[in-house]
Amino acid sequence: MATLSPPPASTPAGPQLAAFRAALPAGTGDGPTAGRLCALGTAAHLARGQELAPDPQEDRLVWIASGSAKLVAAHGGGAPGGQVLAFHFAGDLVSVLRQSDGDFRLVALADCELAIFPADRFLDIAQGDPAVLRSVLSRSLQALHRSRTRMMQMGHKSAAARIADFLVSMAERLTGATSGACDFALPMSRRDIGDSLGLTIETVSRQLTELREAGLVETEGRSKVRLSDIGALAKMAGRTRVQME
Repeated sequence: MATLSPPPASTPAGPQLAAFRAALPAGTGDGPTAGRLCALGTAAHLARGQELAPDPQEDRLVWIASGSAKLVAAHGGGAPGGQVLAFHFAGDLVSVLRQSDGDFRLVALADCELAIFPADRFLDIAQGDPAVLRSVLSRSLQALHRSRTRMMQMGHKSAAARIADFLVSMAERLTGATSGACDFALPMSRRDIGDSLGLTIETVSRQLTELREAGLVETEGRSKVRLSDIGALAKMAGRTRVQME
């Protein structure tokens, strides 16, 4: 990872918070709870490669209005780089812990528009509307499920299965596709992919080459990907039928 970037530009209000309000469950966006949450939040822009460093005193919840980012646990001692913990996209609600609990940073893979909230106060306010709180918990549980799935892959699945599962997951998250063929652009580098899956960049490249030769994947340039058969990749990844649906 590059050296630390300057702090992101932020404002107390902006289109990011309007987008957050619009994404709340139907019938709640104009309610008092939504208003209090938006008054609490801060809008921010991260340019590609820029970081949102942890707050020294409080945990934060970051809603991604647009763009994509990776959550990284920075190495100690000022060493460059870090462990990629997760990839996040528009609509995700990301927990960024305070600095005393670790050096976790959100790094923009593409230009990002963010709405940033102090976590404790956000949750206190969200309790005022069960539908809003349920939506927040649902997004958090989805992120937890993805994290646990990735940990299981790193311990038990082959390199081929990890790459296949990663591609199926990206198809679902970026296009909503769960079967057939689809096209999308990956915002992260192959090094990031490997780091997130516990693989070397050489292994990632080799596995993608084998999938291309098998006719399951086509690539163009550094980011464009076409999957010809998501179901076949899901089977290769060892996904159950429930996971595939």
